Amino acid sequence: MMNKIIRRHLWVGALLLPVSPLALAATQSNIDSHCQYGDSGVDSFSEIFTCGTVSGSLRTLYYSRHNAFFSKGYNQDTVSYGGSLKFETAPIAGFRAGVSGIFLRGIDHPDESHTISDIGDNQTNIGEAYLSWQQDNFKITAGNQRINIPFVGDYDWRITPILFRGIDTQWGDSDNFLHATKIWRYKPWGDDKFLKTTAYTDIDQRTNGMWAFGGGRATQLDDKKLSGQLWYEEYSDYSRVVYAESHLNWQQTLFTPDLGVQFIRGTSQGKALAGEVNSTSYGAQLALTFTPSLKWKLGYNHIAASGNSWNNGSLVVPYAHNTSSGPYFAQPFFTSTQDLGSGNAWSTNLNYTMNDNLSLGTQYSFMDLKSSPSVASINQSEYLVYFTWSFSGVLKGLSLTDFAGVQTSPRYDSNYWENRLSLEYDF
Repeated sequence: MMNKIIRRHLWVGALLLPVSPLALAATQSNIDSHCQYGDSGVDSFSEIFTCGTVSGSLRTLYYSRHNAFFSKGYNQDTVSYGGSLKFETAPIAGFRAGVSGIFLRGIDHPDESHTISDIGDNQTNIGEAYLSWQQDNFKITAGNQRINIPFVGDYDWRITPILFRGIDTQWGDSDNFLHATKIWRYKPWGDDKFLKTTAYTDIDQRTNGMWAFGGGRATQLDDKKLSGQLWYEEYSDYSRVVYAESHLNWQQTLFTPDLGVQFIRGTSQGKALAGEVNSTSYGAQLALTFTPSLKWKLGYNHIAASGNSWNNGSLVVPYAHNTSSGPYFAQPFFTSTQDLGSGNAWSTNLNYTMNDNLSLGTQYSFMDLKSSPSVASINQSEYLVYFTWSFSGVLKGLSLTDFAGVQTSPRYDSNYWENRLSLEYDF
């Protein structure tokens, strides 16, 4: 049965993905060949559209869980396809506009309880819809958009992305910057509408979103690069979060070691809808580059216990709950560090890029965390292997990726297995 589902998944993906994107890519190539403009943008109104850009991501995903989240005998298998198609105008006087359509369709889904909700319901709607203005290193974007700041991101590996409605501004580059964001609503993976709630689906109350301000600075110290960033985030009626991270990278030393440290502090805000928040986390990370193709990373976090606060001292981040561990140095792939409790967390990752086509790796994480002072640590281990095969030639942009692994914990009498197989075409 499993092989039959996988074959059907790949066949549908192969049918759907290559045809339309190749035609769109050819169209974009023709546009690029006759549209050339300077920093000020195009000269005429018509060129805003005729010199615009077309991009998108179409994909199919086979997502499988066995003993889902350690519930023995509870299995979920879901196959869906869809993606997004975006058009962005050429700039004029620094202004651009962008709009995308998103869609998702299921393939022979099982009953609702055995369908994974992230890719379970059909979607057809407008996704991104924004207006931006850029002058030199300053950019402001307003509307429905992708946003990536600590604990607020699109985490776009499923089918339709997480999007946010708000205003996002940045001055500078990736190393030296000031950044400010205000968000009112968000669109999760499993919905095509923008919601005033959060990823805490068990809390059915509207909020006023969140706002954040952050900055980063990098400097060169002989053969070493020192960089850091500091953020303040406020989630309405949930939490206040301070996030700090710094790295020292030896650029001309054997294995070019990168040593990172981080500090995360969360406290209650407003109604504290998830519960009292008193969270303090510390982290350290070591990354080594053995060759340009072989990279290794080791991460550690300590989350201080607080028995009277949510989840024994866990961090409350409403748009990353059950979605991603965000910037935590130590994190599993199936679950989120900040949702598992307080204690110590470790993870290590080894990645090898064999050639332009094949990248593969493995990851191990150990979560010595407890969600209450009165319970034992989950002592959760996760063993993960993954690969990406990127096609070339006429199929450039098409890739096949698989993440497969298992979580174990002495607290449960079954192991949690998960597999995510995707066929994706980006253009």
